[in-house]
Amino acid sequence: MNKDINFAKQPPSYYAGDELHAIKQQKLQKALEKSGFDAFLFFKAEAVRWATDFYVKGFRPFLEPEYVALVVKGRPPVVGYISGSDDLRIRFKSDIEDARRLPHVSKWHEVIEKMLADYGVSEGRIATDIMPHMVFQGLTKRCPALQIGDVTPMWLQLTAVKHPIEIELIRNSLRVADLGALAAIDAIRPGVTEQSVSAAAVTAMRRAGSEFEPFIPLIASGANASMFERIATEKVINSGEMVILDLGAVVKGYTADLGRTVLCGDEPTETQRSIYKATYLALQEAKKMIRPGVTGKAIDARAREVIADSGWGDYTYTGNTGHQLGYGLHGEPLVDRRVDFVVEENMVMCLEPRIVLPDQPHVGGAHLEDVVVVTATGCEQLNTTPYDARLLG
Repeated sequence: MNKDINFAKQPPSYYAGDELHAIKQQKLQKALEKSGFDAFLFFKAEAVRWATDFYVKGFRPFLEPEYVALVVKGRPPVVGYISGSDDLRIRFKSDIEDARRLPHVSKWHEVIEKMLADYGVSEGRIATDIMPHMVFQGLTKRCPALQIGDVTPMWLQLTAVKHPIEIELIRNSLRVADLGALAAIDAIRPGVTEQSVSAAAVTAMRRAGSEFEPFIPLIASGANASMFERIATEKVINSGEMVILDLGAVVKGYTADLGRTVLCGDEPTETQRSIYKATYLALQEAKKMIRPGVTGKAIDARAREVIADSGWGDYTYTGNTGHQLGYGLHGEPLVDRRVDFVVEENMVMCLEPRIVLPDQPHVGGAHLEDVVVVTATGCEQLNTTPYDARLLG
C-alpha cells in the first residue's frame, strides 16, 4: 500500500557542511586519478561515512558489515545498505543518488557485481579495505577479470593531512573531550568506582555535543593502572592510587582522544612521582621533535630515549608512541619505531608515552596523551586538560 511520505529534505545528522563535503569529493576523485584504479570500494563504517557524509546506522564501534560505498571516477558515491530504516534516512538525510538494499552478507557479491557492471568497472581495477572473505569469493567468481587491490595507501593520502576545516572540527572535539576529562578528574576520590568516574566523563561530553564515545572510556586505578586495563571496571578507587584516564569524543564525525594520570588522595610516593615525571618529559620532548620533514620513527625514538634515560626503559610501552587522529581513532601512519613516514604540515597526531609497572601493582602506572597539529615550524597542542601538579612536584 502506497503512502505519502511527508519528510522534507534535511542535511545529514551531525553534518560538517557543504564546503567540506565538496572538498572530500574532490579529494576522492583526485586520489582515484593518481591511484591507477578505476574505483574504490569501502566497507569500513568510518570510510563510508567519510566518503558520503551520510551518518551510517549507529556508527557502531563493532565491526559488522552493514554498508558498502563504491566511488567511481567522475561519479558520486554509490551506497549499499542493509537496514530498512535507511530507505528514508538516505533519501532525506543525504545527497546519495544511487542507494541499493543489500541482502544477507553471503549474497552481497551479487549486488556489488551489479553496481560494478552498471558503472562499467566489473572488468577493471578496484581498491578496497576490509572486504569480507565470502564477498571476495563470490565477487571474484562472478567477475573473473576484476582486479582487486588494497586501498590503504590512497586512504592515507585522503585522510592523514587535514584540511583547515577538519582541523577546526578536531579542535572542537578536543574541547568536548577536555570537558569530559575535567569532569572525570573532579569525580575521582577514595571510595568511588572506576565506572562512576567514566559515567561523569561521558555525561559531560554528551551534554557538550559528543555523538558517542569512539572507544570505551578507560579509567584504570591502582593495579589496573599497572596493567593498563582498557576499560572502566567495578573496582573501587583507593587513596594513594594513580588513576589513568583515556577518553574520546566525536563531534561531526571527527574524533578526540586524550589521556591523563592523576593521583587519588594522599601525596605520591617517590616511585609514582618518578614514573610520572619520566612520562611527562618523554611527551614534551616528543612534541619538540615535531615539524615537517622529521620522521615518525625519530619522534618515537626520542620518547623512548627519554624514558630510558630516566631509568624506566624496561617498563616502556612496547606499542606505538602515537597515531594520527581525525575521522577514525587510531589513524595511520602510526608514530612507531616500525613505521617509516615523514611528518607533513596539517597532520594531526596523538602522542601517548606510557610507563606501567606490572611487577609493582601497588605503584600503578603513568599515561599522558596530547593532541597536536603540525604547523610550518613545529606543532600546536589542541587539548588543554592540565597535568597533575602533585605528581610533577
